[in-house]
Amino acid sequence: MSTAHRPDAAQDFAGYLRAYYAEAAAGPGGPEEVWDRYHTPGGTHTVNGRPWDRHEIIKSVRQRREADSPTAVHVHEVLVEGSRAAARFTLHHTMLGKLETAAETALFAELAEDGRVASTTTFSASRPGWSGLGERPAEGDARPSAPAPASAPDPADYLNAYAEAAFRSEAPAGDVHDRFHTPDAVHHAGRRSLGRADIVQDMEKARRKGRTWPVEVHEALRDGDRFAARYSTWPDDGRQERKREELFVFGRFAADGRVCEVRLLREPAYGAQ
Repeated sequence: MSTAHRPDAAQDFAGYLRAYYAEAAAGPGGPEEVWDRYHTPGGTHTVNGRPWDRHEIIKSVRQRREADSPTAVHVHEVLVEGSRAAARFTLHHTMLGKLETAAETALFAELAEDGRVASTTTFSASRPGWSGLGERPAEGDARPSAPAPASAPDPADYLNAYAEAAFRSEAPAGDVHDRFHTPDAVHHAGRRSLGRADIVQDMEKARRKGRTWPVEVHEALRDGDRFAARYSTWPDDGRQERKREELFVFGRFAADGRVCEVRLLREPAYGAQ
C-alpha cells in the first residue's frame, strides 16, 4: 500500500477529509485499499453512538460506489490539538441522479504517528437538499487563524461551570449568561439561532421547573480561539432517571475570554432539524 501522496491527517485534517471521501467514492484503489490508506488497523469507529467495524465500513463504501452516487465534502472548521482533531463538515450526496441530501457531520478523531487516523467518533444528521444548513465551506486547512485569548478557560471547565451556574445558582439568569458569554453571542442549534434573550428565557424556564442539566464531558480540545467538545447531558428533576443526550459543540472565544459563538449538533430527536 502506497501512502506517499495521501494528506497527513495531523498536518492537514481538512485535506484528509476531502481526499478520503473523494477516494472512497471513486478510487484509486478498492474500498479496502482506500480505507487502509487513511486509517490504522484495529481502530474504533462510532457513528451516532453505534460502533462500526472495518468490514461494515467497507461494505457501506462499496454499496455507495455501486450506486454511483456523486459525493462532495464541504469542510466548515477543523481543530487540531496534539494527537486529537475535531471537524465539522457537510457531506453532499446525489442519489439516482436527482435526489440530493446533505449530511451535517461532526467528527472527533485520534491521530496516529504515521499520519493516519486511529479512531473516530462521529455524529451525522441527513437532510434533503443540497445546501444543508446553508453554511459556506471554509477554504484551505479550515484551521483557526486567531490565537487563543490568554483568559480563555479550558473548554471542559467552561461547560461544567456554565451548567452549574445556569441551573444550580441563585444568580440572575442574565448575569450567568454574561459571565460566560458576550452579550452578542449566538448559539446555533440545528436550524435555530438563539441570542441572549432566548438563552436567558430557556434558563429561567428550566429553573421554574426545578430542573437541572448535569454535564459529563467526554473529550475537549482547543485550537487558537476555537474549541470543540463532546459531552452528555440530561434533565434531572430529582425524581427519575432520564435519557442522556450526547452533544457535539464547537465554539469560539472572544478577546476577553468569554464565548462569542456556540454551535451544537444534536440528535434529531432532540431538535437537530
